[in-house]
Amino acid sequence: MAQRKNTSNGSSQKFTRKPARKPVRKISKKQQRIYRRRRIVAVIVLLAVIAALCGLVYGVVRGVQAVSGASADSSTSQSASASTDTSTKSSKSSSASSKSASAKPSESSKSASKSAKASASASSTKSKNPSIPSCTASDVSLDLTADTTTVAQGGKVNFKVVIKHDSKRDCVIDGSNASRILTITSGDNTVWRSDSCPVESRQLLMTGSDKDSQTIAWNTTSTGSECQAESARSKVDAGTYVAMLSVKDHPKIKSSPVTITVQ
Repeated sequence: MAQRKNTSNGSSQKFTRKPARKPVRKISKKQQRIYRRRRIVAVIVLLAVIAALCGLVYGVVRGVQAVSGASADSSTSQSASASTDTSTKSSKSSSASSKSASAKPSESSKSASKSAKASASASSTKSKNPSIPSCTASDVSLDLTADTTTVAQGGKVNFKVVIKHDSKRDCVIDGSNASRILTITSGDNTVWRSDSCPVESRQLLMTGSDKDSQTIAWNTTSTGSECQAESARSKVDAGTYVAMLSVKDHPKIKSSPVTITVQ
């Protein structure tokens, strides 16, 4: 409470009482450590919240990019699939035709492959051992059959020609159309020969029970004295024709005749 004090000159002065100071609270070291830990935890929580917000923002951005990219890819794939439909259909058709052409190899192609290997083997063997003799009538025989014995003019007859090894000794024979010759005659006239055009040699080494099978097609045409393309050959007249196999330079090696009737 303020009190007045008389001064010597009779004036009075006012005195104000100063408030008492609050005592300073001292914090122990243990409490300081607790406060420090709380601050650290608060900072960690704040950093975690900031990281979560950043991750959320990043995820939203990536999602938007993914959606836009997916729509672009969809449009691109649709246009690509539309452009490849035509090529796919054409490739299927060509694949189907190629499969039908190569699905089942003919007997002639198999025998051709086999005879090619045999020819290479025969040539190699002959060069290494020139003492291997050529096949004679006592070593091999010829067999001739036709898929039909009656054919229309301009038609085709497929002959199956077979060389069989019959002896116990090995021998070499040329199995090409220029040496193992198919001849078609009408009376005393030769109408068609398989050696009318030059071909490469097919040296065959015949051992054991070896057998070489080939197919020769006759399109009911006649061959002249010179090699001609099949399209340039003339068609034979209606009548009876005889086909026979023989081996050049070995007249005793021949097949039984096969009669063909051209109507």
